[in-house]
Amino acid sequence: MHRRHLTLAGLAWMSGASAAGRATPASLITALPPVAPGMAPSAGPAQVPASLRLLSEEFPPVNFSEGGHPRGLAVDIVQAIQQRLGQSLPIEFMPWARAFREAQDNQPTALFATARIPEREALFQWVGPIVQFQSTFYARADSRLRLRSLEEARRLQKVLVVRDWYTLVQLQSAGFHNLQQISDPVQGVRMLQAGRAPVFAAERITMPQTLAQAGLSPKAVKALFSFASSDGYIAFSRSTPASTVAAWQAQLAELKRDGSFAALHKRWFPTDTASR
Repeated sequence: MHRRHLTLAGLAWMSGASAAGRATPASLITALPPVAPGMAPSAGPAQVPASLRLLSEEFPPVNFSEGGHPRGLAVDIVQAIQQRLGQSLPIEFMPWARAFREAQDNQPTALFATARIPEREALFQWVGPIVQFQSTFYARADSRLRLRSLEEARRLQKVLVVRDWYTLVQLQSAGFHNLQQISDPVQGVRMLQAGRAPVFAAERITMPQTLAQAGLSPKAVKALFSFASSDGYIAFSRSTPASTVAAWQAQLAELKRDGSFAALHKRWFPTDTASR
């Protein structure tokens, strides 16, 4: 779905845009948290172009905005990497389908968190992994439906899935022709609750927050079974300089080496194991 999902944004306005007196749109999030222990910025020259766009979606707790500030595991990781590179580029949040499309435009762009699956491999340059997604079929809590295989799911009248999520690609590759594409996961759980479809193919790691956003009880849905897992990455456009991608991967490796990555992961997922 991962998430997803992908993966779970905006244009990095040219440096000094705010200083020049131009108002920053509300969707552009620039705040960075204080540098945590082990996250001191690198002393070398910045290796991220000022024109790099950072795109993301509302996909809590992996990446989301709250009170005008970016939050989530992927956001913390992206900001920590930026701090080590001496950068402070803004993040713009937008619907996933739009972000995924714009991340393939002909300019330096990073989209996070994006599930790295074979169907997407050639579309991007990859930095990660930073999180693990798990594709899962959900039904209403009072449903008597039981699913034990993809073959059974293919015979259903309808399966809800978010447009351009990795879950959609996985199911299309598995021969599903009963998919109804929707705009976001909140719409999915609401349609499921209203009886508009028997199942929703979604992302397990974010389902509790999705239900909360929809104003539904944590027990409003039940997981039928998980059918695939994928690692989430920061996906860079093919037009991003290779040196930029290498610099981000090197800083991510350093975050993992010194324990900072594990600390960030534990903050958001205290019972889960961090990606290696």
